[in-house]
Amino acid sequence: MADSNPTFARSRPAEPPAGEAAPVPDVVIGLRPEDYRDGFGEELVETLDVDKWRTGRDLAAEYSRMEAEVRAAVEREDDLHRRLRERIHPYLAWAPGAPKGAGVYKVTVDEIEEVHRGLLFNGGVECCDGNSHVHDTLALTIFQIGVSLVSYSGDQGTWYQRLFRRDLRLSHGDPVAETLDILQRRSWRSGLHQPAARDCLTELGERAIMSFAERAVLLRRSRGVWRMGHGSPAPLELLTGAGSPDLAIESIRVIRALIEEHQKFVFVPSEPGDRAMLSIGESLHPLEYAIVGDLRERLELALENTTLSPQVTVDPTWDGVELSPNQWLRKFRDEVAPQVVVGAYRATMFAPARLFYAHVDHADVAARIALADSMLQEERGFPQLIDLADQLCRSVYGGGSLNDLASAAYAAAGVPFRYQSERATRAR
Repeated sequence: MADSNPTFARSRPAEPPAGEAAPVPDVVIGLRPEDYRDGFGEELVETLDVDKWRTGRDLAAEYSRMEAEVRAAVEREDDLHRRLRERIHPYLAWAPGAPKGAGVYKVTVDEIEEVHRGLLFNGGVECCDGNSHVHDTLALTIFQIGVSLVSYSGDQGTWYQRLFRRDLRLSHGDPVAETLDILQRRSWRSGLHQPAARDCLTELGERAIMSFAERAVLLRRSRGVWRMGHGSPAPLELLTGAGSPDLAIESIRVIRALIEEHQKFVFVPSEPGDRAMLSIGESLHPLEYAIVGDLRERLELALENTTLSPQVTVDPTWDGVELSPNQWLRKFRDEVAPQVVVGAYRATMFAPARLFYAHVDHADVAARIALADSMLQEERGFPQLIDLADQLCRSVYGGGSLNDLASAAYAAAGVPFRYQSERATRAR
């Protein structure tokens, strides 16, 4: 490997002029009538008057309107980006609570080539991504979770788990009480193939365990100098354990080791929810990145009212000191999360901005890795390694194979169609 840990020089951004300060927007809670009018250009009562809705038959007029709306929106965004570069970029390094290294930085083509040769194309960066699929029927819900580890040197491994959830289990208790209990538990579950806001087991089986496996594989199975992940290094479904304090503790243990011990990682989310951060990212020029904040400030509000059950069955000790699940959560937020910086980058002229997470001491290399890998997809500007890991996982553990396997099993049980959903049998 030519250089497994390159370093890149950077200078601290110049201090902004004395007496000036970045503007702080007002925060308004609730939807006011003027908010709707400003956002959509009409009153809410006008929107609700369906007698004035268009019939959709005048396509030429709709094309013209769509083009005009998009053009106006792009022009306003360009103006916002200019103002962000002039008024916000210079203050990022000096904002209250700004992390070490905050600011906007330019990457050269020579540095990108160095990352390509010294890290990416010789296997120095390994990436893990996973997918989960659900085969949901009244009789049985099957969760299939798969993860794959890849580098540009090839496939580093795939792993999977299937979980079988049945409401009815073999028992010899009171049949009436058991029947009522089953109906009660099913009433709390969501409908078939519907979101499960109150069903922690569904979230646990469908998302949280997959997220845990991705990070555990990066920590324990990867041999790459650098590790790349999808999303945030510490997603909320893991910090809260999807309602399971055992999973919360085990997840924090893995994430903490990845952050504090390994340190050389970069995570890139697909659809981040922070529009303000994305706006700063969109104001960047190609091959620029900005370090804006840290993970703690992003978790503080989300975890403000989170309370975990005190009952655990796993080892509750943090460095030899026994802590409650809530103490684990607060300690991670206060001591570990500040070590992770959050930033944005823009790889190409055609691609949208992306966010990234990295260790505060290795953020420069992490940003360059994300940029160098994202440049390989000019129109997407998204790390190609994440796409490769996703494609490998889908090819091995796709939802079609799970549905085919389950359908064959139901046919063998003598009920090939009885438990299939309407969508599964709808003509395409």
